[in-house]
Amino acid sequence: MTIPYDRIRDAFRDRAWVYAESIDAVRIGRWDGKNKKLAFHDGGLDEDLLQVLRVFDGSRELRFSGGKCRDTEDYCGAGLIGALADVKCYYMYGYGEKDGIADGYTKLGEERGGYIFFPAELNLTRGKVALKLGVRNYVRYNRVPVCPKDECYGFGLGGGAAGALEVIDYAYTGFFYADEKEVGL
Repeated sequence: MTIPYDRIRDAFRDRAWVYAESIDAVRIGRWDGKNKKLAFHDGGLDEDLLQVLRVFDGSRELRFSGGKCRDTEDYCGAGLIGALADVKCYYMYGYGEKDGIADGYTKLGEERGGYIFFPAELNLTRGKVALKLGVRNYVRYNRVPVCPKDECYGFGLGGGAAGALEVIDYAYTGFFYADEKEVGL
């Protein structure tokens, strides 16, 4: 997959988080809009191995997969319920070690094994950190009636089956500590 730097630069003039899924690894990095480049602990991405690239901040996400790009700016139109698009934080990765901080990256590990380099010097005052990923769900109201489990529709019987909210997409928004304080870009 070819990285569309122009599209990223147009969407993010300053800084943004980057989440890259490749055949060989998952990497978390940063977009530096001033220098117009992606920064990762190991230097970069092999575009031939790249499967999905997400570039995001608290209000917008570009998701590239194959030759397609999804921009959450497109979800600002009619039909979406913005009030229900709050950010939820989900545990992502385990603990860090104080000697694992170097060159602006924190090495985070898991008790099961494995590690990832996170592109920030995380506050490790307690020796461990629980990192969370912020996710915003985009929802809309679907008027198609939804019945409770094991009940039938009341067509023609004056039944009042109502529609439901449906999630149409989700986007990453940022990274958070266990207490849900945001990790700064």
